[in-house]
Amino acid sequence: MNDKHCLNCDNEITATQKFCSHCGQTTHVHRFTLTHFFHEVFHAFTHTDKGIFFLIKELFLRPGIVAKEYIAGKRKKYFNPFTFFLILAAFFVFSSSLSGTIKKEKQDMPERITKIDNDEKREEAIAIYERALKTQQFFIKHGNIVAMIAVPFFACYFWLIFYKRKYNYSEHLVANLMFVSFANLAFSLFVFPLQILLKTTPFASMVYFLGFLLQLVYFVVAYKGLMELKGFWPVTKIVVATIISLILWAVFSQLASAIYVYQNQNFMDYFRYLGGR
Repeated sequence: MNDKHCLNCDNEITATQKFCSHCGQTTHVHRFTLTHFFHEVFHAFTHTDKGIFFLIKELFLRPGIVAKEYIAGKRKKYFNPFTFFLILAAFFVFSSSLSGTIKKEKQDMPERITKIDNDEKREEAIAIYERALKTQQFFIKHGNIVAMIAVPFFACYFWLIFYKRKYNYSEHLVANLMFVSFANLAFSLFVFPLQILLKTTPFASMVYFLGFLLQLVYFVVAYKGLMELKGFWPVTKIVVATIISLILWAVFSQLASAIYVYQNQNFMDYFRYLGGR
């Protein structure tokens, strides 16, 4: 390290300083070696008071408290939630694509479509079917985009539910970055593997219900801690509010899919076929 200027911001320093008074960078900077490189990678993920695994552990044990502390100003204590969200969103997409790839087979055109006599209606049905397949693959390959939309959706919903509390919309956004990220991790580690294992069993249809239940329990615990809710009625309120939020998100995402797939006034048929699967 130059004993006169910080290598990061060029601020003047003295030989006795351990950190730059302007940007906070350590004054002891050395060249990268493979040993140093792997040490930094390991350190970034496992550091006791701000590694990603520390944040995962804390979000598992006390999610509401973690969000409350980060919003209150304890920023150095935890791994950056924005980086955390991007990493887990990528992992979510990867695990989702694995489960989608394993169960994916070449899908022939349904017989009910090929037997349509009217050429125009048959072409329209084929186009609808192909858009439905594209929508299915979009949710598999671009779960990160879906998660990015989910964060402001849940943040807005809970901000409206608790608008009399001290947190503003932006602070709900930060909290939901953490909560949605951890929910994605739960899906990646438990729901998607179960989807693969149980795909040929009678229990396959229960996997999505399990995912819904995991999200419900986690968001209830997280917002109970964040809002410091105590007593029967406040806890009941957050349980009911969370159930409604998950149902609204499911309806919103499926409604958007239905409008894209049908692109006409018959888009409600999407839900009829969805329920009949």
